[in-house]
Amino acid sequence: MPERTEHALLYIKYVDDALAEQGVAAVEGAISGISLRILARALPDGRTSVAVSLYRRVHRMRASGKAFHYWTSEKLTSMARTKKDLVVLREIDRRTGKSTTRHVFSETMVESWIHGLSGTLQWWMRSNPQARRLEGPEPEGVDNAVDQAVAAIREHIGELPNWNDRFPLLKDDWQHRPASAYLPYLDAYDHAQVAKNLFGVRAYRRPLAREVGRLDISTLSWFAMFRGLVPVDWLIDAMRTTKTASGRSLMREWSLTSLQWRGIRSILRRTPQPVLRRILKEPVHQARRTLADAADCTAHRLAVTRDLDLLPEIIAARGQRRVRGSRDLEHLVRDLPAIERWHDPRGRTAQRVMQEEIYALREMEHYNREIRLLPEGTAQVADWDLWKDEAFRVQALGLIEDRRRELMAARDHERYEREEARRIERIAKQAQRHQWALQTAALLDGREAAPGLSLVVARDAETLSRWGAMLNNCIGGYAGELELDVFAAVCEADGRVRLNLQITQSHGVEQILGKNNRDAVRELGEAAQQVVDGLVAMEVSFHSDALGMDGLRLPQRTC
Repeated sequence: MPERTEHALLYIKYVDDALAEQGVAAVEGAISGISLRILARALPDGRTSVAVSLYRRVHRMRASGKAFHYWTSEKLTSMARTKKDLVVLREIDRRTGKSTTRHVFSETMVESWIHGLSGTLQWWMRSNPQARRLEGPEPEGVDNAVDQAVAAIREHIGELPNWNDRFPLLKDDWQHRPASAYLPYLDAYDHAQVAKNLFGVRAYRRPLAREVGRLDISTLSWFAMFRGLVPVDWLIDAMRTTKTASGRSLMREWSLTSLQWRGIRSILRRTPQPVLRRILKEPVHQARRTLADAADCTAHRLAVTRDLDLLPEIIAARGQRRVRGSRDLEHLVRDLPAIERWHDPRGRTAQRVMQEEIYALREMEHYNREIRLLPEGTAQVADWDLWKDEAFRVQALGLIEDRRRELMAARDHERYEREEARRIERIAKQAQRHQWALQTAALLDGREAAPGLSLVVARDAETLSRWGAMLNNCIGGYAGELELDVFAAVCEADGRVRLNLQITQSHGVEQILGKNNRDAVRELGEAAQQVVDGLVAMEVSFHSDALGMDGLRLPQRTC
């Protein structure tokens, strides 16, 4: 392979030693140096490219506490002339990995490109006046050096192309749009040639050329993705039913990245033609937005993507008729199994080592916190060098595990004692309630509640069940509270039950209800007040919100 020669048009490098020492000691991520480099590279085919990079020297701290620094570039930019005699400016963001490409048609774009990077360099030099020069001119001569580099770039790149000559069918304002939109119009003097560039010579039809002239560039770039995937007649029918997009939808179109377009194309290539025809019938902005969302989860640049080769099988298993449009297709893509892909094995190894160091450092800090709670002299405080000793680390982790088991045993013993104390207290309270219930039942059983009415206390669950059947209420469900609460009935001389009462130790009478849970007044009339007066005379209290007390009053007690 022929070698590629290169030489530097400009190289400026400054570092601040004082800031470097301060950054190592106290500041994580301190920038102690900056460098601007412009290289001219002669390509094997005779063309020349110019690369411009702005580097920074960054200081970091390892998990072990040791400092290190490295030079990194936030943006890598280059300019070159293509085989079609166009000039391309490419920018790669190192942090996000996003690549943008623009065609250059004016000298001001070249100057703003270089002066923007040199302005960043000069701003750092003004902020750090103590920086010393390693390469390049003094700070006062940076502007002249940059102007000379711009002139050298013009000589290497050559004359810039004229927009109106190369794109006669487009207006001047289109030169700031993405290149993928207007490249089909390159050197095309009629829309027939544009249609051939977009869809190929074999697929060319006169109706296709008419639709290309009618539609805007944004919509054409969408239909161009179906080239070779569906019959050209389907494309013509879809174009005829498509309205020209508004300016807002055009801006949404330009926001899509080349990575998203490649992902959409990969999805469409694996989709059967009947499904593609349904997608063509959808509004352009809707289908484009939906498939862009699907492409985002399939074309990630770092780690996880989807196994698109399984998509035809998934569509066949579900049935083509059930994939009704782009939304159903997106759901199928999202449900595809994920596969892991790493572009840089060395970066993955470095990341794993850093994660292991961070995890080990957290273990050491946890160990040092735990041994502070132990008696003095029980364990040795660990530093990083001692923690890297395998024998010491195993012993330390065993000590932490023993300490954890002791604490768990102590918590379990404390919880058992607490629950046992609650159980004993609960038994004592139930014994007290049982004693009170026996005494109150002996006091009330057989006593006269009112003329012709007497009190009967239930002794077993069968009695409660019989009372519930007679009055059609739920008193039979209180069998579990027998001999803890008092359940009584107000009966006539012939044994007919008129009222049921529930009396508790803490609140007194909580319920006094008749048949179908009616209030006592509705059941007995004026005799209900006599029953209440009789219970008060027997020193039975009433709850303030007792059920069945509507229309009744409690007599005032006298001391």
